[in-house]
Amino acid sequence: MVDSMTSIKNEALGQIFSFKSFILGISMAIIVYLILLIYSGWEDLIQHLTLMNPFVILCAFLLSFINYLFRFLKWHIFTRKLELDIPLKQNFQIFIAGLSLSITPGKVGEAIRAFLLKKAVSSDLSKGLASTFSERLIDLLAVTCLALAGILVLGSQQTISYLPILMIILFGILFGVFIFIFDPLYSIFRFIFHLKPWLSVGMKIDKFREDVDITFQYRAFLTALCLGILGWACEGLGFFLLALNLGIPLGFEAAIFIYATSSLLGALSFLPGGLGAVEVSMELFLANILVISASLAGALIIVTRVTTLWFGVALGVVFLLIVTRNIDKRSPDRE
Repeated sequence: MVDSMTSIKNEALGQIFSFKSFILGISMAIIVYLILLIYSGWEDLIQHLTLMNPFVILCAFLLSFINYLFRFLKWHIFTRKLELDIPLKQNFQIFIAGLSLSITPGKVGEAIRAFLLKKAVSSDLSKGLASTFSERLIDLLAVTCLALAGILVLGSQQTISYLPILMIILFGILFGVFIFIFDPLYSIFRFIFHLKPWLSVGMKIDKFREDVDITFQYRAFLTALCLGILGWACEGLGFFLLALNLGIPLGFEAAIFIYATSSLLGALSFLPGGLGAVEVSMELFLANILVISASLAGALIIVTRVTTLWFGVALGVVFLLIVTRNIDKRSPDRE
């Protein structure tokens, strides 16, 4: 198993992220949470955490897992559209394994799924990368839609001020997709990439774009977007339940807005796992919308991140071991 893990790391991880990036994520997490503990008052913060109902925390873990199931369904739709012949169980394992690298910058490490697919079913690398790209892009659109919905439902002065920024982000994402997918605009970039110095890169981009175009067909795109909204709403519900359990008077609409907007800002920050960006955003939103103590806000932030980001990373590591072990068993080169 160790040899298999090393092989996967050398061939895949070395191409999409360095081990230093992974260590950077862990180091940033330690620094961020130490600062949060000191700022919030660690004694009061820990006291708040110890008084929480374990059943509510378990529900938050379960809601996060339901989000992963919705996200997997998106991934499965895309891999099926790209005609990747892979059993449902194995496809699920590969998808969850990608969560192990959520703490790389911009979560680009999740692209390991493409390499695992290539190893497992000898698929074209471009198809796996296209599925990963499309799944992550749908996530961005889903959390942006949830944040906008939260603003419109709340309608408060504090949240309405964020509406122009979120609209710019939404249209920016859609415009980027429009340029990438539709020929009249992409042809400009295609001409540049097909000049002699970048010809090989240009051909790979063309293949990748063709695969992304397949995943963005009307029905698949809308189905995936609905699944993404439902999935992230589940994690928003978890955030809401945790807040209530801590005695924080946070409405469901405000919880969805805070969680979705913080997640979006974390993704756009391109920091490892959104570390720092998500925590600071949540702290500022909670201070702006509610009048609560720093220790109470800090407790909510920490338990939320444990039941979402770190739960996903831990689950991903377990499934990465399972997937690489299975690949090792099937490998003809295994000694």
